[in-house]
Amino acid sequence: MKAVEFVNISKRFGNLPANDDITLSIEDNSVHCILGENGAGKSTLMKILFGIYKPDSGTLKIRGEQVNFQSPHDAIAMRIGMVHQHFMLVDDFTVLENVILGSELTRGLSLDFRKTERLLNELIDKFNLNLDLKKKVSQISIGQQQKTEILKLLFRDSDILIFDEPTAVLSPIEVNEFFKIIKAFKDSGKTVILITHKLNEVKQISDTVSVLRNGKLVLEQDNSKGNLDIEKLSNAIVGEKDAVETETKGEVKSREEMLVMSNVTLRKNGVDILNGIDLELRSGEILGVCGVEGNGQTEVADIIAGLEKSSSGKISRKFDTAGNVPDDRIKKGMIREFSIGENIAIKNKKNQVVTNNTLKNLAESIISDFDVRLPEIDSTLSQLSGGNQQKVIIARELRQDNPVIIFSHPTRGVDINATAFIHSKIIEQRNKGKAILLISSDLDELISLSDRLCVIFRGRIIKTFEYDEIALAQKTEKHKEMDIEMNKNLYDKIGKLMMGLTD
Repeated sequence: MKAVEFVNISKRFGNLPANDDITLSIEDNSVHCILGENGAGKSTLMKILFGIYKPDSGTLKIRGEQVNFQSPHDAIAMRIGMVHQHFMLVDDFTVLENVILGSELTRGLSLDFRKTERLLNELIDKFNLNLDLKKKVSQISIGQQQKTEILKLLFRDSDILIFDEPTAVLSPIEVNEFFKIIKAFKDSGKTVILITHKLNEVKQISDTVSVLRNGKLVLEQDNSKGNLDIEKLSNAIVGEKDAVETETKGEVKSREEMLVMSNVTLRKNGVDILNGIDLELRSGEILGVCGVEGNGQTEVADIIAGLEKSSSGKISRKFDTAGNVPDDRIKKGMIREFSIGENIAIKNKKNQVVTNNTLKNLAESIISDFDVRLPEIDSTLSQLSGGNQQKVIIARELRQDNPVIIFSHPTRGVDINATAFIHSKIIEQRNKGKAILLISSDLDELISLSDRLCVIFRGRIIKTFEYDEIALAQKTEKHKEMDIEMNKNLYDKIGKLMMGLTD
């Protein structure tokens, strides 16, 4: 049985065809992955399925029944749920309050919290979500926030589950936990749709894969026997154009110390977030920082960027300002209602009068230099895909020409070509002598780019890998799979350290 059928679906935004005559079926009780570059139309198609957008033409069928959704409320009524790339949670609400918001169980005129809590705990136990219903969202990790979104869908009894870039915010350990949850969903008869860019994960989890390019469906592959052709998928995603090559780095010699943090602590609301951080950041190097989300990485970046003040310890710096690509582009990196030119101009160092012509010239320069794709030049950032939004933010920070640049999860939710492009920009800045702090949950990214690599656990740097310890893994993309296998011990060691498991 077909859980979902898209028949000749088209959707345009201005002059941009986001979906162009797409006909696609998703089997019931399966895991279906949808791939494509940023702007290929993946999220638009799923937002049509969830009732956020109405197609300009075409037909949508759910379990054989033609539907015409006017809003997400209609989709939810058909037992469709969606976890967006950027979570829809209220930070000051508890997990329980977020889950039941809009779907509260009542007893007479009162909320039936006892029954609600019992039902939610049953779901938590059934799918091994490991959530504390009484904690505020602001107090839990990114991975737990995603589980809260999942619990919200389960509470609404959704049996068609859509996930937009679900592993983009997760550490390798959390990715494995998430896949266990996905398999449990399938075992319980649910249909799962994943939008992703990570081909190795697609091979591991999918039953079927569809590739969109420039709004069209260009390839479908069956993976029921685990024999997915990754090279064919990759070629379908990027098309005929050449992929961006990331420059290979040479050995780093001793450079000037731009920042030294000695025994730095940070205490918030009576809790030690950072607990004796020792860190050195040097010019002409990329210092990687890895750890499970919520172990202090964000706070280290905020202190260096001047957004947070340490509670104690010594910080020595040889720079005034740092470029900062934040970990959450929506909340911290941009004003969604502003155009590209306006988002660039808000950090203009020249203090010049900004005219419409200035904004247009800024936008044209960024669009050209960073291959930003958008419906029209004056489009707001809310109209751009996540990857194109990220390019604008990175372009703005590099344009400041600061001696220190912080990149927090720079390729989160970004496609293959854009990832390679961003990597090349990071290396370019490093080779210009900039001091780069790179925070990521992607071990491949960290090992391939970092000159030194720190592992953070519970607010403390517990291990720093020097250049010679990670150099073997820094080969060309051509030999990447072989190198990862050769350096499996390194990956395993880092993974254990991220969990706090030291020998």
